[in-house]
Amino acid sequence: MFQIKKSLLSFVFKIAFNISILFFIILFISSPVIFASEDPTIEYTVVKKDCLIKIGERILENPKSWREVAKINRLKDPYIIQPDQRLLIPVRLLKGSPMDGTVTFIKGEVILQRATAGEWIKLKHGDSIKQGDTIKTEAHSTLEITFEDKSVLFMRPDTLLTVNTSEKKGIFAIINRVNLKSGKAISNIKKATGTESRYEITTPSATASVRGTDFRISVDEFLSTRAEVLDGKIMVIALGKGVEVKGGEGTVIKKDTPPISPVRLLEPPVLLDIKSIYKDIPLVFKFKSPEGTKSIRATLTRDEEGKDIIQEAIIKPEEPFSIIGLEDGSYYLISYAIDALGLEGHKSSPVSIKYRANPLPPFIQIKDEDIEIIGKSTDFKWLSVKDAVKYHIQIAKDVEFRNIVVEVKEHISTSFNTGNLDYGDYYFRVCSVARDGYEGGWSNIIKFRLIPPPPSPPLEKPTADKHSVYLK
Repeated sequence: MFQIKKSLLSFVFKIAFNISILFFIILFISSPVIFASEDPTIEYTVVKKDCLIKIGERILENPKSWREVAKINRLKDPYIIQPDQRLLIPVRLLKGSPMDGTVTFIKGEVILQRATAGEWIKLKHGDSIKQGDTIKTEAHSTLEITFEDKSVLFMRPDTLLTVNTSEKKGIFAIINRVNLKSGKAISNIKKATGTESRYEITTPSATASVRGTDFRISVDEFLSTRAEVLDGKIMVIALGKGVEVKGGEGTVIKKDTPPISPVRLLEPPVLLDIKSIYKDIPLVFKFKSPEGTKSIRATLTRDEEGKDIIQEAIIKPEEPFSIIGLEDGSYYLISYAIDALGLEGHKSSPVSIKYRANPLPPFIQIKDEDIEIIGKSTDFKWLSVKDAVKYHIQIAKDVEFRNIVVEVKEHISTSFNTGNLDYGDYYFRVCSVARDGYEGGWSNIIKFRLIPPPPSPPLEKPTADKHSVYLK
């Protein structure tokens, strides 16, 4: 009898234990933390004399939504809350007020279509971006929009998007919903104290709910979407399937297909043979690429952030990046490795590039027949160069100018006599010198040869007749 009672008690205990475990699992699955990951929330701290009805009237879009707040927070008695108690409130329930963005950088022609007007207008620095506005960057144009929470949306060339929603939810959150129709948008979210920023970006093939602080979203000509996260994480959803993309990962969503599993982004290429100053056009840059690189995006900009783009190209890993038509000045070179999926990897550190071509190299005036000269000296002439106050001249026995036989660093005129040299082959070059002492690039190298005059012919024995003497 005792044994039966003991077995019965053990059976009841096991049932009770399993029920408690099941309850714990259900509680964990439906906990606010998991719920919050699917439905963005803010944390509200209860103050003295607060009640849910008053909170609803003060901060909720629909005051009656306080009942949903009570349910989410599992309040046994929704009418009793205590000071310093913390409540999770979905951002979607909060009151919202329209929030304008501001154009903080613009290059080239960027046009805007207001939600209230059909015509396109040109944007300029300092203009406001409002809810419902559609913006288009033309070729070689870029735009930066900064919102109240200091989050930044950067549009690359040939990008079209609409700011569907831009609003502030009380003092708690910033909501931005953007429809990216084509091109590439880059966002950097800097969290303001006490404010949480939420981005939702829709494309023709996917929706990205963003919790990342630094990410890129692009749409190509086939309406495929690419998402690259540099910091934080985003949730990308297409055809009912969602994938979480973390910092250092990317995903691709082709039209009418779910997103692929996230893949690691490539490390940036390494710029080879960096010079302290570049003088010659074209500028030629070569890279060492990480394994898996199918192409490289190389960008020359005026700023370290890569907004003021001067020239850009997509090149093969072994192909050089060449630049022509550049003004003297300081620039930055930024590069990205692109994998077989078309995902751009991490941005390289900006490399400072200093370029100065002026004063230009002199143009030497010489004819082909002047390259071989009889005698021990010759003259060179060149056209006068703007901004040059003097010239630096070198004559060497080798084309690399390691064995220099004549060097003059402060020659004033535009002509030069070599002086007496031994017979043989030589190389000549000249560069312009500016007033501040800066030397431009070297001229073309002229190879010349000094040869002795031919020997005098022997005199034959003279002959004569009655009237003349003949010398031969």
